[in-house]
Amino acid sequence: MIELIKRGDGRAVEDILPLVESRDVAVRSEAARAIGFLGMAQVSVVGPVLLRMLSDYDEMVRNEAAESLGLVRYGPAVDVLVDLLRADPSWIVRASIAEALGNYPGHGTAELVECVRDLDEYGAVRRYAIDSLGRTGELTRAEMSTLAEEFGQDEEIGPQVRIAAYRMGDQSQLAEITREAAHLDEEDSSRLLNDIEYLLRPPVPPTLLEDSARIGTILDVIAMRWPLYSRHVRKIRDNLPT
Repeated sequence: MIELIKRGDGRAVEDILPLVESRDVAVRSEAARAIGFLGMAQVSVVGPVLLRMLSDYDEMVRNEAAESLGLVRYGPAVDVLVDLLRADPSWIVRASIAEALGNYPGHGTAELVECVRDLDEYGAVRRYAIDSLGRTGELTRAEMSTLAEEFGQDEEIGPQVRIAAYRMGDQSQLAEITREAAHLDEEDSSRLLNDIEYLLRPPVPPTLLEDSARIGTILDVIAMRWPLYSRHVRKIRDNLPT
């Protein structure tokens, strides 16, 4: 199945579908992943299967099903995803659901905001919730800026919420991100690089072209502090608008 995903041949979905019933958790979870990647043109077929797999007893199967539902965008699953965002016992699954909801604009906005504001929630879940809010554009610029003001200094999500506010047009966030880049540890610096790279994907911030040089400064700071990330920095630089 891993090899079939690499080949990208959707005709394999028919052969993979029976494996979602496997007793082997690894096979079952990989089947969920495979039909998500290969079944985007067969949503009516794979969607109901993935929706059912959200009830699997194993968290990795549920996790792969949630990620795949984010890929195939099966409308009837969205209400279940919204409910499980706060209810699934596994933070890994909740994180994947938060990410998936970014592909279902108009759904789960209040629940995603609730995740961001929940100081007891795992950082990964909160970060994916922020990213999805930024991608769906369901919050206004003012609302996202308010979240950035409230949580910009939060150790778990500070840079991510500032990036999301910038994506919505709050240009003032770049100054703080620049200052923070000089103090982030390696893990947070890597995460910030990924967040900056995601800014190049739609919806692109309205001032991205204007701010390319300032973003380049942030990238330079990270590359100087963590030379192993220089290649990633160059890749992002090469794709910044000029």
